[in-house]
Parts: sequence; structure tokens; C-alpha cells
Amino acid sequence: MTPLKTRTELDAQRAYIEKKVAEGFDFNLIVADAFLRGIRDLGYRSTATALDELIDNSEQAGATKVTVAFAYGQSDKKPTHIAVIDDGHGMDPEMVRMSVVWGGTHRENDRRGFGRYGYGLPSACVSQGRRFTVYSATGGGNFSSVTLDVDDIGAGKLNRNGRVVVPEAAAAELPAWVQEEIAEHYGSLDHGTVVVITKLDRLSWKTADALERNLLHHFGLTYRNFLRDLTIVVNGVTVDLIDPLFLTPGGRHYGEDGDRAEALDPLAFDVRDADSGQALGTIRVRFAYMPPSFLKVDGKRGSTNARFNIRKENSGIIVMRQGRQIDVITRTPFITIQSNDRYWGVEVDFPATLDEEFRVTTSKQQVVLSDRIWELLKQHGVFAAIQSFRARYEREAAELRAHDAEEAAKRASEQAMEEAAKFKTSRPGGDPEDRRRRAEEAFGREAERRAAESGVPLEIVERELESEIAGQPYKLEEESLQGAPFFRPEQRGGQRVVHLNTAHRFYTDLYAGRGTTPELRSALEVLLFVIGECELDANDDRRQFYEGERNEWSIRLNRALDRLKTKSGAEDASAAAIEYAEAAQEIADVLHF
Repeated sequence: MTPLKTRTELDAQRAYIEKKVAEGFDFNLIVADAFLRGIRDLGYRSTATALDELIDNSEQAGATKVTVAFAYGQSDKKPTHIAVIDDGHGMDPEMVRMSVVWGGTHRENDRRGFGRYGYGLPSACVSQGRRFTVYSATGGGNFSSVTLDVDDIGAGKLNRNGRVVVPEAAAAELPAWVQEEIAEHYGSLDHGTVVVITKLDRLSWKTADALERNLLHHFGLTYRNFLRDLTIVVNGVTVDLIDPLFLTPGGRHYGEDGDRAEALDPLAFDVRDADSGQALGTIRVRFAYMPPSFLKVDGKRGSTNARFNIRKENSGIIVMRQGRQIDVITRTPFITIQSNDRYWGVEVDFPATLDEEFRVTTSKQQVVLSDRIWELLKQHGVFAAIQSFRARYEREAAELRAHDAEEAAKRASEQAMEEAAKFKTSRPGGDPEDRRRRAEEAFGREAERRAAESGVPLEIVERELESEIAGQPYKLEEESLQGAPFFRPEQRGGQRVVHLNTAHRFYTDLYAGRGTTPELRSALEVLLFVIGECELDANDDRRQFYEGERNEWSIRLNRALDRLKTKSGAEDASAAAIEYAEAAQEIADVLHF
């Protein structure tokens, strides 16, 4: 049985065609070659925003899946064809013909969906290529198609009595490569629409890799509120939702690290008719605040993480129309967006009934808010919230700078080890070539890790790391490894590193415990540096002994500290203290090995 929504849409299409025919509409394209040249320069920001028009149509046609596919000529890197395929309700042949006419839509001035004017499909297609074909079927898999070629129009091939007339739709077979895409992603398709754009000469990204990467990113942002019900696939890859406020669990980079954006109370208010007082539509606003460490690798100063570019391009007031992103406004009557404003997010979502107040452009890429809307946003506290975000950021950023400055200075324990190294008399044992090899491998792993996290070229990271090591021969770092020893030493090039395991009770209960002073922490660090250095300087047999002992110490320390923390009875505390003392004595014995 045909779904009610589909029947309603198809009935509306058919009624629209009957009305146009009755009015004597003869499918004249209305305009000449000059018009088409102008339309090609309509001003889509990119290939992605142009293809938005086709995805809008698919979503409004009830599609559950939209596939953007590429085909190639001689090179398998540069697409020569782009197809947008959907499983929506499709169109009858007459409507297929009408769909390539500017202004040809049964949704004229419809406020229920994305489209209103019927310009999107033909404008988007000719903005990217000089030829496009629309295939569609409403059931049974019988596709009909119409092709529009800008070059043919320029050559007068569609002229009828001095006017440009769209050819009638004809029964058609889908291109073989499109059929392969349908078989892979849909199994079969007996209703839906396929738009194929060829003679591509205005793609924003010329290679398939760049096109795929940018389309995935753009669609993930633009249609983030639709991706639970609508699957979008680009070149075989499914689009993931991207929430630029980073408030949606499961969204791309939501869990990039331990930092989380903070959701503030949302806002909703009605816009009313000035004369009657009747509600015209409800504006909804989302707010998010992000800490100063949110866009940094490991939350520290320096390299930015993967969230940075998303926030950079969405820094401002994000404007949505019925859940679909339209624009990001960076100039308002009350504030001008600055670089530090990347750390807060404001999203304004309005219904289509308020289009006149937001003055959406025909290509649905830009909005111009009326003075009335700006004033309403101010009255409901949007700009007061932004000012509070700015003040909070400045306060927290100052605290982070102070913390970073403290961290940048060498720890007292690191300085102590450097000074003590001057008086060392014993030489490392074992095979010096093996020690050198392991040190170089550790250096390489660390350089690759930093390069992967920061996106900085490996050779630059290696130079920075070499400079760091030259000025800091001893370094304490933290890591979190469940079930691993409470510390581990590592020779990283010319640097000796002690890794503290933050997941072990030694760290949580003793090293970073509530009653631990800075002086005690420094003493513990020196102890671990000394033990670690003994292990790094040992010959193979002795080093293996240290590794085994570290595992045993860690087990016993974890057990003893657990009992000290959770048991309050004298007998239990005494037993735990004995066990702790035994583990400490075992460490001391090894130091005198």
C-alpha cells in the first residue's frame, strides 16, 4: 500500500500539472542563453552547498537514504559524473519534465519543507556542470528522464518558435554505473529520483578524495538533525553527524578527549503578528560553553585538535531553518565575533513560517535577520548570555595560562635528577647497541603519536622533540592504563622518562592524594626516577628482573592501598600497613641488588 504522505505528494504533483496545462503552459524555459550563464553564477559557496538543494528535495520526497556517487573517465581520481540517488516517492513523467524548469514546483510557497520556489534543482546542477539528467519513477521501477544541456541551449537545439522549450520526458534506462550503486546501497529501487550531473567544470574540489572528504563534513553539519532518520552516503561512506556545539553524544569528535562542552538551558519564544498578536512561529535557541582547553591537543597550549576547524567555521550565531543549517552570522547589531568566541556556541532555529523575518536567499545559503528578530534575541537574553560566556572564558583562560606556565617549568624532581647525574660513577650495563636501538624506537613512537594528534608534519615534530630532549634530560609524564604497573621508565632518545599510571591507586591515593604535599610528590618522583634509571642502566637479565618486580610491586601496592582506604578497623588497617611496608621493603631491597 502506498504511504499516505507519498499519495498526498503525488496527488499534489498531478493537480499542479493539470492546472498548468489548463492555463496553456507550453513548457517554455522562459529565458535564453544569457539567463543560463547568469544562473551558473548564482553564487553557491561550494559544490557541497549546491548539492544541498538536491538532498533537500530528497528529504522532502520522503527518502530514507540519499547516495552521492561518482563516476570517472580516464582517471580514477577525478570524477566526470556525479549522481544523487534517493528512494523517495519519485515523480511522474510530466513532473520530471517540470522539475528542470526554473520555478517548476508543486511546492510553490509551501512552508512545510525546504523548497518553495522550484529553483534549487536546475540551479544547483548547472552551477556544477553544463549538462544534467533527471530520472524518476513512482513505482514499478519504470524510470523516465529529461536531459538539459547548456551547450545545446546555446546552440539553439531546444528553440521552438524563438523560445527554449524543455523536451518531453521519455522512458529511460539508468546508466550502468548508477545501477551498480543502487544494487550496492539499495538492493533495488522501484521508486525514487536520480539526478546525474555531467560536463563537470565548476567543482570546488577536483579530486574524488577531496570531494568525498568535504561533502562528508558539510552534510554532517548541515543535516545533523536529520541523520537519525535519513542516511546519506558519499562515495560509499556514510555521513556522520557533526554538532558544532559538541553537545550530541555520538557526534564526530564529541569524545575527542576528556573535555566536554557544557549545555546551557535552551531558550524558546514565539514571534507574534504585530497587529493580531497571533503566534507566527517559535524560535528555539541552543547554547554551549567550551573550556579554554577544549580545542587543544591533550587540553594544553600549542597544537589544536580536530574540533578546532569545526568551531572556526561555526564561530558566530548559527542559524538553522527547520533544523537544517543555513548560515553562520559573524556581525550583529550588538557584538562582533572575535577569535576567542570559538569557545561558546549559539544556535538559532526558526520555522519556515518566519522566512520573511529571516530573509532566506533563494539558494538557501544566507539569512538576513530583521531588526525585529535581533531585538527579540536581545530581549530574551541571548547577548547577555554571550557576554557571560566571554567573561567566563577570560577568567578560565587566565587560570589555564598560569597552570601552563607552572607546568612548563622543570619540576623540582627533574632538576634534582639532572644535578645528581653529574656525580654518577657507574656505567650502564648490557649491550649499548641494544639500548640505543630501544631509545630510537621510543623516540620514533612518540614523534609519530604527536604528529598524528596535532596534524603537524612528522619532520617538524621530530625537530621539536629533539629540542625538548636537549633541554630536559629527565621528564615525568602521566598515562592511564588499567591493570598496568604504577609506573614505567622509558629511554626516549637522550631523555629518561618516568610514566606515572593515573589509573593505579599509587597515583590516586598516594601521589595525588588529598593530603599529599608538593614536597612529598617531588620526593616520590625522585624515588621513581632513581628506580627507573637503575632499570634502564641494567643489563638484560637484571632489566627483566626489574620489569617482573614492577608488576609484583604494583599488585601488592594496589591491594594494600585499597585496604588502607576502605578499611577503618584497627586490625584491617594494621594488616594493610604491614602489606604496604612489605612492598616498600621489597623495593628497597631491589635498589641494593
